[in-house]
Amino acid sequence: MAADVEDTDYIELLNASFKEFTVSLREAVRISDARENIHHTGRQRRVLSVFGKTILHSMTLESITENAVRSGTGLLDHFTAGTIARSIIDASLMTMYLSEPSLSYSAWQLRREVLHLHELTNRKRFLEPSAKAAGADNPKAPFFDTYEKEKQASRSRIVGYCQALGIDPERTTKLQEGQWVYTDGGRGAAREAGWDLTIHEFEQSYFSAYVHSHPVSFMKMDEQEISWTHPSPFQRNFVSLALSSASTYLDRSNARVEMFTGEESRDPLAIHFREA
Repeated sequence: MAADVEDTDYIELLNASFKEFTVSLREAVRISDARENIHHTGRQRRVLSVFGKTILHSMTLESITENAVRSGTGLLDHFTAGTIARSIIDASLMTMYLSEPSLSYSAWQLRREVLHLHELTNRKRFLEPSAKAAGADNPKAPFFDTYEKEKQASRSRIVGYCQALGIDPERTTKLQEGQWVYTDGGRGAAREAGWDLTIHEFEQSYFSAYVHSHPVSFMKMDEQEISWTHPSPFQRNFVSLALSSASTYLDRSNARVEMFTGEESRDPLAIHFREA
């Protein structure tokens, strides 16, 4: 009897988490729809692009869990739920990072340039092996014609923005490597967003094991009684956590996007972009 009661508790927890998540998702869709056919700054458009990515992740999470949640049986893919939850966390952090309202124009320029350099250098990382796999007889992608020039120009701009912001030479050098996404690292971005770092790092680390198929995601499958037809208490509890975490980060993105977009003037840097 005790086991039945425990199982019922996990079912109720999963149902409650799913309901909470779908409410957050419906609100995100409402906000996104309300931004159609409105002129925004380039920064706002980037924010809305990442927000749209967050919504798509969320729709996928809803679709892969809904049947099992509502029926109480069938495939409850906790592996993918954890993977998508991590993607939602990442997208929410980027949404907050791009839309930070306190940024000066120079600080935004630095962020944009660091992102540009990261995109440039990481594109090279997959285009290079792709070109090698295609063989020497195939022409190289046009990307390589301007890569070195673009990279050096981007690094020079980063130096200029860092000097304007009084950033020390050692950090300036690191930002020129092309491997940084956030100018103060992921922890710095989460701290700036006002998130509880302990909770954020737990969720990020835990779900990362499912993204990368690390041992945490599969070594205890027998003990966790993983089933493809009758979800175990562990699976229900795990998906409840994934849905609840995703809902929290989606709510944060919703609040920021509601405040930051909808009209050009909601971007505090709009006047700088017009003058530029």
